[in-house]
Amino acid sequence: MMRSLQEVDAVVECAKLHTDDLCKETQAIFFHSELDNESIKLMELEPNLLEYLEEGNSLIIRGEMLDHAVVCTDSETFELKKAETSNSLLLLPELSLGYAEEDPSAERTVSAKPVSAVLHHYFELRPCKPRLRRLQTLLAEAPYRGKLHESESEDIRKLTFEEMLSSVQASEKETRAELKVLQACYIDGYYRTLDFDYMSSVLSKVLSFIEENSWDCRRVPSRETLDVLQELEPREVLQHCLDCFAEQSSSTPTGGGGGGDTEDAEIFYRLDEDKICRFFAEELLRPTRNFNFKEFLLTWQQAVPEGFSTSLDQIQGLALIDRTSRPEVIKYFPASELPEDLSKRLAALFKAKEKWTFEEIKPYIESLVTEKMDAGALLTKYARSSYQQGVKVYNSKAPRTT
Repeated sequence: MMRSLQEVDAVVECAKLHTDDLCKETQAIFFHSELDNESIKLMELEPNLLEYLEEGNSLIIRGEMLDHAVVCTDSETFELKKAETSNSLLLLPELSLGYAEEDPSAERTVSAKPVSAVLHHYFELRPCKPRLRRLQTLLAEAPYRGKLHESESEDIRKLTFEEMLSSVQASEKETRAELKVLQACYIDGYYRTLDFDYMSSVLSKVLSFIEENSWDCRRVPSRETLDVLQELEPREVLQHCLDCFAEQSSSTPTGGGGGGDTEDAEIFYRLDEDKICRFFAEELLRPTRNFNFKEFLLTWQQAVPEGFSTSLDQIQGLALIDRTSRPEVIKYFPASELPEDLSKRLAALFKAKEKWTFEEIKPYIESLVTEKMDAGALLTKYARSSYQQGVKVYNSKAPRTT
């Protein structure tokens, strides 16, 4: 029922206020006969996210039916959490906030403002790590094995970047970065990882071509490499191989001068010794369960291109060395195959090896660190430390089961 101006004045007098101190418009609040408490949700935003929206950008909720939803900007991911409040939150879409200047000579009025909903919870956003394991799973469904095998993969699900974004719980920037980490190649409109054996074949052709021409591995001309080898493999795959195992070092205008057209410039690449040595190590370790450590070191050095030197630093997060075994052995143990969840990952690590030094375990947990908790703090909180022959080691906090 609408209040009259006399009724409002009576309330103001009871509150010991003066009408001269109030706005000219008095808003009488009442509950709508049909409250809509389901169609509208409240979300609390930090100032930077509010500014992001006010600039015309969008927040996108990502996740499949059984996922815990996340909210993404174009570069960050946030966990969507439901928070309850003991106070009732009243939604009044027509409420005036009284910021506009009023005419002092205007007469006082009374207007009715309906409460459209009464809520007892809202959503808040907390920064979180992007959930990218699904991207790896999706890419594994359609590996590229070369043109000769494409007829066999007609029924395989291949995904565009937009389709990946709709499935993966990560921002666009984070997804693109992970595609680079996973060495996904853009082929005929789809992102696909190269089958490991196929990638080995392509890399071998590139390295052999460099060796045949006696080129300096720090100055490999990309155009000539692509022009010749594209008769054997797709040009985009060859370019992808260079991007994965080499870095652009310089470019030289084809005219020979200093001011030629950059589009016609010859681009030179420098082979990445660490990445190539790591790939050859993985090629040796993948087929075996345990590899005699000394034999592995010898075979690995013999496998890499001439002039390259192997180092155990190159296989951090890829292999596990058992120095308690006699003889010592090394086995394939890639971080990429471990669970994404922190507790499950630590359980898998301590199952594979009871005690780890910080240097050994760090590559396997680096992807889980946050701005507030680095690898050392993470281990302090979730693992037990002790000293073994003067060296600090970490083991599981969970009791051992027999």
